Amino acid sequence: MGIAVIVLSGTIGLLWRKYRPDWRTKKYYLELLALGVIVHIVMSLCIVFLPQERMLPTLKAIAIPLILIYSPATMILGLIMLRQYKNAQNKFAQLRLIESERRLAQLLESGNIASLALNNDGTIRYCNDFLLKITGYTFNEIKGKNWFKIFVVEEERTAIFQQFSEIIFNKRINSNIDNYILSKSGKKIYFSWYNTVLFSNNEVTGVACIGVDITKKKSYEAQLKEKNEAYKLMNEKLLEAKEKAEESDRLKTVFLQNISHEIRTPMNGILGFLDLLNDENILEEDRRNYIDIINKSGKRLLTTINDVIEISRIESGQIRITLSEVNIDEMMAYLYNFFMHQASDKHLKLILAGTASSEDLTLETDKPVLEGIFINLLKNAIKFTTEGFVEFGYYQENNTLIFYVKDSGCGIPADRQKAVFERFVQSDLSITRAYEGSGLGLAIAKSYIEMLEGKIWVESEINKGSTFFFSLPFHKQI
Repeated sequence: MGIAVIVLSGTIGLLWRKYRPDWRTKKYYLELLALGVIVHIVMSLCIVFLPQERMLPTLKAIAIPLILIYSPATMILGLIMLRQYKNAQNKFAQLRLIESERRLAQLLESGNIASLALNNDGTIRYCNDFLLKITGYTFNEIKGKNWFKIFVVEEERTAIFQQFSEIIFNKRINSNIDNYILSKSGKKIYFSWYNTVLFSNNEVTGVACIGVDITKKKSYEAQLKEKNEAYKLMNEKLLEAKEKAEESDRLKTVFLQNISHEIRTPMNGILGFLDLLNDENILEEDRRNYIDIINKSGKRLLTTINDVIEISRIESGQIRITLSEVNIDEMMAYLYNFFMHQASDKHLKLILAGTASSEDLTLETDKPVLEGIFINLLKNAIKFTTEGFVEFGYYQENNTLIFYVKDSGCGIPADRQKAVFERFVQSDLSITRAYEGSGLGLAIAKSYIEMLEGKIWVESEINKGSTFFFSLPFHKQI
């Protein structure tokens, strides 16, 4: 019977542990009492292993102790053992916590990692030696002080404190923070912070932060960004240079075509009408017309040759500026008389605007160059105007004279207004354009103006006309 009691008691205990694993966490004293009752009931049934004549006396002898003593005693013994078990577990947990804290403290105090604990109001609760070392403070200097007022740079302070307040209010971290902090000497150090919320009794008590100094990384990123920007700018310049080279090749091709056209057309006219003049039976009126055409063709050819020679002289630096006193009003009157007949031939009204003052204005400049500028601008204005007027004049702005030539011609497209000042360019680049000319007049005028330390620009609108302005500084005013 004794062996049976031992075996059955042990088996019941094992089965109870297997099928009721949560007995320690619920009403464990009732569990122990129930276990004791069941075990002792089974023990009482073990009398079947006794001889028949001893069964009843044995049952009578153990019934009352089993119910009143053994079951409560089993429960009490179980409680004592359970308490000892829990005490052992708590002690073991405390040892593991102490070891974990020791390792964490060792980790935080070693290496290039800053650790920080802030209260709900942003005051400093704790920081490690590395943070103190890198900022130059002692802990007594900053303990209880507001982290954001001491360490966060002013331009970031409001935004960073707003993020901190949201963490406290929402009781969770939405994102980690990268920001500059200030050392005691005022040096900026860039930190990347990894944050976690601190709780006590389910209430937020502050924020713990672990930071890594990424100042060098930030510097490398800035340098890399700067180099990328430089490479991007370089690529843009290379692309611009490529486009300019392609444009230059195209312009040279168009120029050669135009020059060929400008030379061959008048030359063919001259040669063709010279052959017609050899006819003895030609009428006198036809003869005069032929001579007039030959004369105009010769002038057109001479203009083209002069323009090519002039731009060559400019490119080779052969033109020298010779300053002299020039009466501006006299020069403007001369130009008016010079171009009046050309304007009348096209039924255009040529207008010379009022002078800048009641007295003659004298400017120290290069007279042939200044006249050359106006000649090119006025020739262009008359050539590109089919009806209306051509006006020219000047006015004074501080120590600058502004000259202008205005027409009611065809105008220049907005995307061509800068290009017309380049060599070999007209507003219409096609070989079938409606106007003759080499496309060098404005380029020559621009080069002349730059030699005189001036600037040239245009204001134009399609089908309404153009106004070319150029400014010259005073060298001498009387």
